[in-house]
Amino acid sequence: MATSYFDFHLHPIFKQFITQFNPTYPPTHPIAELGKSLQFGGPILQLLDQEFLHMLESQSCLDQMDRATLSLGVAALCPMEQIFTSRDGLFGKLLNSNATRPLSRDLMNAVRHGNVSYYGLLIRELSLYKQLRDAGRIEILTRKTPIDIGVARDKTRLVLSLEGGHGLCRTMIGESGQPDKNLLLKPVGFEDAFSNDLLKQFTPDPAQSLRQLQQALWNENMDLCYLVLTHLSHINEQLLATHAYGMKMLKNQASIPVSTGISAKGFDVIRAAYTLEVDVNGTKKPAPVIIDVKHLSLKSRLDLYAFRTGSFKNIPIICSHAGVTGYTISAWKEALQTARRVKLDSGDLVIELKTGRKTAGRWGAINSEFTYNTWTVNLMDEDIEAILESNGLIGVSLDVRILGWHDTLSTGETNEFMSSGEFRHFFPERFAQLTGEPMESFLVPTRQERHPLSFCFNLLHIISVGLLRTHVDLPNLWKRICIGSDYDGLINPLINCRDISQLSELESNLLRWLPVAEKAYRDENGGQPLLERDAVGEVDITNLKAIVRAVMFSNGQQFIKNWLIQQRLDDQLITVPKI
Repeated sequence: MATSYFDFHLHPIFKQFITQFNPTYPPTHPIAELGKSLQFGGPILQLLDQEFLHMLESQSCLDQMDRATLSLGVAALCPMEQIFTSRDGLFGKLLNSNATRPLSRDLMNAVRHGNVSYYGLLIRELSLYKQLRDAGRIEILTRKTPIDIGVARDKTRLVLSLEGGHGLCRTMIGESGQPDKNLLLKPVGFEDAFSNDLLKQFTPDPAQSLRQLQQALWNENMDLCYLVLTHLSHINEQLLATHAYGMKMLKNQASIPVSTGISAKGFDVIRAAYTLEVDVNGTKKPAPVIIDVKHLSLKSRLDLYAFRTGSFKNIPIICSHAGVTGYTISAWKEALQTARRVKLDSGDLVIELKTGRKTAGRWGAINSEFTYNTWTVNLMDEDIEAILESNGLIGVSLDVRILGWHDTLSTGETNEFMSSGEFRHFFPERFAQLTGEPMESFLVPTRQERHPLSFCFNLLHIISVGLLRTHVDLPNLWKRICIGSDYDGLINPLINCRDISQLSELESNLLRWLPVAEKAYRDENGGQPLLERDAVGEVDITNLKAIVRAVMFSNGQQFIKNWLIQQRLDDQLITVPKI
């Protein structure tokens, strides 16, 4: 029997969607083509292989998922933001050039010129998942008709999520008052819940848009598991929350955060998500959506945690695909090295800052120091504590940049940007100064070995924080972590796990390197053992195999099992003791 795998966050058809974009509705593509991997060739990209090619090529297409025996995953829908159509910077020029074909010129132009809404893009992508399901290529899980996912099936089972609240925006991109009517291109007589919702129930209110989306999904035998409030850019026509700076390859200034925390509309969306109901033959049925803290700025995450302390205090928090900073907020503030004010073309003032990296551990003789990525797109110890205490789940990213690996692409620019408001919140005295306002091995580790070690260090820090800051015991802490690869989300993946078909290789590496990383981590940071020991004090191999298997599959499987049968979000979502 083949080994099964789970992924908390991946994009199975996103790259097929953006390379074969069809402006009509519903977009139609040969089902077999939607499952195939994409190769972005050309002499230019071959020269830039390490930096760009692995980000553009397929990492989790359906054919790759079949080879990986990925039996369960959460497919993230993510409408392409306008910043990706910018020709600024090397990466922007490549995305918008002949070098990266077959990227769709029609899509790039539609987004660039505002000829479509983000919601219009969302339901076009949803339509492709619907076609794949109806053709029997995939199975989409829903609470409308829950099934026993412990029973083996011969097709991949997917749960749907939305990455970026901009996907709820029904006005033309860049035009806050213009409804999207471009679905009039649909064939005469064709109707489905998605097109009817957009054409007949236009709303500028994102909270109402979420309610209507969930009802439309329900009517099409689909469901939404979690929502990421924001993504990689500031979107004027619908600001729900400040995003964390995370896209330095694009030089468009919309990638720089300029707001502070969660907006009033953002809180409305959160409240709507937690209390969502759908109409079933005239009866209201709870169908709430979980909020994912990924991509939220640090201040926005703290706003969410504070918001939950009222009526929603028992609702779980998740982070679907992230790394860790290695810091508490106070230690991160102390590690600030430089900060300077920058005025954007829009007139907004932001802060460019550099923070010293926290050492995760040392191993090898050359370039032996492993550090975490301290950008605030990653989790602080307080974030880890909040998620673990809430009985949530953390998906650890397979993007080596997020994990803290220094690749060629990151050496020329290491600074983060933060909005002036958020910098002032965390560094009031420094802000006043800036503005003048009162206020184990002897072997040299190879690249193939260093990448999985970076992943291991991120896992171990989550466990260490859990032991220090929560009441959860060691066995149960290991039940609260899973894979959240972000494959096909323009990531630079681990060198020995370039795509989802190589998850078995990652599992083998975890079995080999977790004990090495744990020793290095404890040598650097102290603390109690993070892996179970046998009678003679060595890492218990049976237990090691069990926790690695759990991280690779069963933790996520249990989470989805419970999600499928839940009626309210404050029901326990994973089978570990409540704190």
